[in-house]
Amino acid sequence: MASRAEIAALKREREIAAQALNKGVEETPFASPLLSLGLVPTVAALDESGTPILPAPTEKPRPRRTRRKRESNSDDPPDVADDYMVQTSQEVDALMRAGSDGKGGRFWHRDEGALTVSHETPDMPHRVQLELSETERTAGASLETLENLRLAQDGDFNLCLLYISRLLAPPSPLPRKAYAGGTIDLDDVMNKIGWKPRSTKERMGMRERVWRYILFGTRARIIGARSGSYTDPDTGAKIETIIESPPWQVMEKERPAQPSLFPEIGEAPLRVGLVASREWTKLTTLPETAQYLPMGELLGAIPGAKPSGAWARVVGLALASFWRRHPHEALSGKMQPTREEVLERYTPATGNVGDVLAGNDPRRAIEYWHGALQILADCEFLAREGEATLTYETMRERVGRQGWQEKWLADYADLRPGPQMRGALGGLAAALPEPKPRDFKRKRGRPRKTQG
Repeated sequence: MASRAEIAALKREREIAAQALNKGVEETPFASPLLSLGLVPTVAALDESGTPILPAPTEKPRPRRTRRKRESNSDDPPDVADDYMVQTSQEVDALMRAGSDGKGGRFWHRDEGALTVSHETPDMPHRVQLELSETERTAGASLETLENLRLAQDGDFNLCLLYISRLLAPPSPLPRKAYAGGTIDLDDVMNKIGWKPRSTKERMGMRERVWRYILFGTRARIIGARSGSYTDPDTGAKIETIIESPPWQVMEKERPAQPSLFPEIGEAPLRVGLVASREWTKLTTLPETAQYLPMGELLGAIPGAKPSGAWARVVGLALASFWRRHPHEALSGKMQPTREEVLERYTPATGNVGDVLAGNDPRRAIEYWHGALQILADCEFLAREGEATLTYETMRERVGRQGWQEKWLADYADLRPGPQMRGALGGLAAALPEPKPRDFKRKRGRPRKTQG
């Protein structure tokens, strides 16, 4: 309890405070021990009875929002889209295989005499070739220039390719001599393929990776012709499907307004103006030659930094290709892919599936496979039927202790289209005749038998 002297001193301090306020000066701190301990609030005045008048509660100022500094000087909006297709044509498939195999080097070879680096998958009608330009040849550049670009590619290149193709030349008929191009924002591409940078430095590193993907698209010449024939429904003329060009070319680049704080990462542009090649545009936009399914954005939203997510992305792309070629069988479950067909068509960004199976702990492949199927079932790309209903423990019990890897990879997997895919496949199947049993031939093995 405070003494009389302390109470008198406190009353005097209050009077001084009131006088200071009436004179229009700022309130000054007092040396009262009670105030310093926070036991008595600071007051501005006293009423007639000497009771302190507490100040009215004031609203705390809102914290100031910090925004990422604007990096672009351009006021023109880039081309963006909320969705994109999974294109499954042979030339797109060849380029996706080449890109996903880039880092691991599968099916890539170099020709020192021709100064080219090429990717050629066995029994496929197209190859992808990188070659030095005339200027580079004159300057004495080596194949390491191309090899470095090839090594910068991985499984995430596929989603980048699909999204940019959607912006430049979407699968719809374009008017004759129409401009198939647009302005591509590299940060928008990062977002649409599921990359979420956590810092400025990480953002710049991811932007550099996207820039490497785009550069690969400018130099990767797809060479070949489709194995099937296509006819113009109006004229009856045969549609040529020969291609010998890259998908696009860079026409302009917009650099950041401020210099980079991390010069060791590189200085990728913020935006680029791209134009799709005439051959690429024709094959991916004409109704007679365009081949695709929806829901690319669904696969792009799957986080791919960990193996199960990376496997889910490539399994989804491979299943879309398989289902688009066999819509009736996919919906009925009469024909199923092997695990090899969906796991090794495109190499995951985290590394080759075969390397996991040949490693010290090959059962990790079952863990990643189970995780990938659960991810695809959760987003309804895959139906919760067949193999997608199995637990990890059940999957492990079904393989032996040793020597199971090759058989496991070659076995058929009961994978059915989920709710997100059945509508598109139903429309595709309705437009095609019901296949005859002899049309179920496959390059590898026989179709899986079903009951009934």
